[in-house]
Amino acid sequence: MNRSRTVRSLAVLGALAGGLVPPAPASAAGCLVCLCSVSTTNLSFGTYNPTTATPTTATATVSVSCVSVSIPMTATVDLGLSAGTSTTAAARQMGNGTARLNYNIYQDGGYATIWGNGSNGGQLQTLSIANLLNFNASKTAFGRIPAGQYAKTGGYTDPIVVTFTF
Repeated sequence: MNRSRTVRSLAVLGALAGGLVPPAPASAAGCLVCLCSVSTTNLSFGTYNPTTATPTTATATVSVSCVSVSIPMTATVDLGLSAGTSTTAAARQMGNGTARLNYNIYQDGGYATIWGNGSNGGQLQTLSIANLLNFNASKTAFGRIPAGQYAKTGGYTDPIVVTFTF
């Protein structure tokens, strides 16, 4: 029987402030007792200038770590991102009170694949664990704010939940 366990880390994008999630027991394919954690680095766009003709970009890192205390793990795992305060990952917006600033988070530096959860307008990142006692992986989140948005001055944020499922 395959079981799923989800580890969540709250992150704020626009300043992707993540934290280390305490290790959680999990049951993955071939793993009786596993301890896993997810952490993120900040996705900080810095100062956005609406008169610049090019988009503003930034990167962050999402890292996962699993340790099997019994037998080697063999599983496919998924990393997903919530839509934040938006209704869909395909149209994310950061907020400053009622003011909004369009942005998005991508899986690639070409900004082609929106990173979501597979059902919210973006795609999951899938990783494979092949017969390992220790698994560590990091994925880069590529953030981008389109040029030419005249928004209220101030700090903008969007809470994003990172979900690691195996």
